[in-house]
Amino acid sequence: MRGIIVVFGLLGGASCWAQQRLSLREAIDHALASRASLKAQAEQVAAAQGLRRQATLLANPEFQFQNENLRPGQTYTRDVDTLAMINQPLDILGKRKQRIALAGEGVNRAQADYELARWQVALDVKNAYWAALGAQQIRDVLKTSADNFERIVQYDSAQLSAGAIPEQDYLRARLEGERLHISADLAGIDANRLRLELLKQMGDSTFPELVLTEALVSETEPKPLGVEEALSRRMEIKDARAALAEARANARLQEVLARPDLNATYGYKRTELPDTTVGVNTAIVSVRITLPTTDKNQGNRAAAEAEVRRQEQILAATETEIRGEYQAALQEYESRRSELREALAPLREHAREIAAIAAAAYAAGGTDLLRLLDAERSRLDAELAWTRGMVDFRQSIARLEAAEGVI
Repeated sequence: MRGIIVVFGLLGGASCWAQQRLSLREAIDHALASRASLKAQAEQVAAAQGLRRQATLLANPEFQFQNENLRPGQTYTRDVDTLAMINQPLDILGKRKQRIALAGEGVNRAQADYELARWQVALDVKNAYWAALGAQQIRDVLKTSADNFERIVQYDSAQLSAGAIPEQDYLRARLEGERLHISADLAGIDANRLRLELLKQMGDSTFPELVLTEALVSETEPKPLGVEEALSRRMEIKDARAALAEARANARLQEVLARPDLNATYGYKRTELPDTTVGVNTAIVSVRITLPTTDKNQGNRAAAEAEVRRQEQILAATETEIRGEYQAALQEYESRRSELREALAPLREHAREIAAIAAAAYAAGGTDLLRLLDAERSRLDAELAWTRGMVDFRQSIARLEAAEGVI
């Protein structure tokens, strides 16, 4: 009759009670399409494009209407001089060109900021997905273990009623079953917490139940690209370079802003001749130029040059940081892979074999309940250790890909 114990082996798959199925690719796509922070970042690009368009526009002319020789007792149409003039700022000394260049670099930086934000969202979703998937599998393993062990408790209860086993063995089995149910409940709480964290990273406000369909075990493994290739791909480098280009464009603009401002005026003047009822019409042409004697834009030029130096140092610091991140991610990936292959996977297989042997021996009456419980606890611990190790390995792959600039 003890043959029923064999079903206690926790090698069977766990049942899924969730509703919505979700792959990693779908989670990332949903996040990139739904995250409000990304939509806000996209508006920064639109704002920068608007500023670039504004920079291309020519300055508006000014119209001036003026009367001269206004005195009491005069006849307006006969005694007052009238002037009508149009004043046009002339941007012919390179200022408009540099403003357009700066606005263009502003668009490039806004786009780099947006791509960096997308990259960060994808990384956050990847890490949250693998953490939630691992918690989901741990929950299912423990739930299956608790359900299967309940059959042992029921079997031992029948054996106790028949006087075939001592009450102590039954109490041990019932205690173990209660422990497994508590562990399964706690794992369910943890899985729900990580599911909500995944949905938050995805920007989902409906919070549905999920079945994460990605397989923990993959047939393919990433091939490290190398640190130089990573530097060429990383969005932080592109963003830092865009910021440096923008700072340099601003420095060039501040240089040309020290040049004079030119204004051309063209107009018409009607002057009434003295002691007559007739007047003469004359044209007015003038050029106005500022004289940069005291204000040569020194402060803005110095500030712009300092900003260029600052962005150069930020770029250098970013490159150094990325080199360190890449080496750390590569070493973690290799360590996780080695631990999984050389320690956790063999431990899992050995624990399964020992648990199967103990179950068969207990079914044949060749061992006691304590040995069976020890074997099953060891098998369950090895199963959970392997699952957690596989999640850590998957997350190390995500961090390596992130260090390489791969979305």
